[in-house]
Amino acid sequence: METQDDNLKVFLEDMRTMSHFVYRFANMRNLVRKHDQTITRKYGYFGKATKHEFDTPALIITQDGGQDDDDNIYLKYPITLPAIITFLEKNRKFYIEDYENAYLKFDKNHSEMEEFGIERMMKDLGKQDIKIIDYDDSYTDEQGGLVYAVILNLTAKRITVVFRGTLGFTDLLTDADFTLNTTELFKDGMVNVDGNTPGTHNGFTSYLFTPRNEAATRPYIARILACVNDLFAQHPPSEGYKLYVTGHSLGGGLSNLFGFRVAQLLHKKDPKVSNFPPRVKIMSFAAPCVGDEGYKLECKFLEEKGIYRHVRVANEGDVIPTNNIPRPFSYAFWGDTSLYRQVGVEMFLKKEGKMELGYCTTKSMWPNFSTKSLMNHGLDEHLERMRLKENEEVYEQTVEELYQNVAGFSNLK
Repeated sequence: METQDDNLKVFLEDMRTMSHFVYRFANMRNLVRKHDQTITRKYGYFGKATKHEFDTPALIITQDGGQDDDDNIYLKYPITLPAIITFLEKNRKFYIEDYENAYLKFDKNHSEMEEFGIERMMKDLGKQDIKIIDYDDSYTDEQGGLVYAVILNLTAKRITVVFRGTLGFTDLLTDADFTLNTTELFKDGMVNVDGNTPGTHNGFTSYLFTPRNEAATRPYIARILACVNDLFAQHPPSEGYKLYVTGHSLGGGLSNLFGFRVAQLLHKKDPKVSNFPPRVKIMSFAAPCVGDEGYKLECKFLEEKGIYRHVRVANEGDVIPTNNIPRPFSYAFWGDTSLYRQVGVEMFLKKEGKMELGYCTTKSMWPNFSTKSLMNHGLDEHLERMRLKENEEVYEQTVEELYQNVAGFSNLK
């Protein structure tokens, strides 16, 4: 039986909130590391920033604590939602909100005491016992870099891996690398479909399979898998704990690849996922295509085994989740975008009217090209469309029922 946290509407809104959270929390932490005179950033910004002393920065900057290092976790101790709210209350005078972009900015002379968007988000989640077990933004700056969170929800009994989306030029270069990587995900007998030669988006794949810095010996994905495996040892599937993966834009692409890797390892009964539940569920928002036809076949194989579920949310008029990027736009990319395919069950949200549902539906760029594509790409626009009354009927099912009804898979374990 599916439990309440697998209700489609709950899954959809909670994963959207988590995807939104990683953007805002990275923004908060960056401002502290940039402007607090007591914190030394390990990977600095160019130029000098105004320095002030924040009140109790250790509430949200926990990687500098005195606890013993854990090779699988960047943070020294978890961050709680009340700690984030307390930090904002103590340091409100240093922040001003950019309402158009929902980000905080540093302002040493700010005097207004309005409530910030991230505070409202934390309070909305406040009835749930949620802990940020890991949050790695150590080698990022204002131009981007891989950022992920591992979040434990003791109330809903789920562990969620969340990837942040595109932020700046570094991420844009990663987004643009559509050359096919045929090695990282498909070494050592990891191809399941006979005769298949799958490939994945080299930019996103490289983000996951590259070590955090020159001194590191393990790639990001190895660290995340180890952290989550340790967490499931403490909160086992036998007690009802499940694995969710989510992200928006670039984060949606990374969540797609990470969830696929988990499903691969589950199928092979690899010890790296020995404590994991038998199925991974992904909810991505505005995610670009991350693989070719061969990758799609591998995803279908894992879906048929009941290991892998991916619900993909896309807005009509958003070009990011499309393929077949024509000239002159294609000059900004490396690789052939026409080779790429989308996977999973798609919830295609309209500005007006009921969403369209489809399975492995890949859309070309031109029909979705719009002068409002950037606005259509945002998570706020997803929320507005998700809540249209015409879509309420779709939410009267579980995630697995959606998969059964749209994709035809019915092997729930």
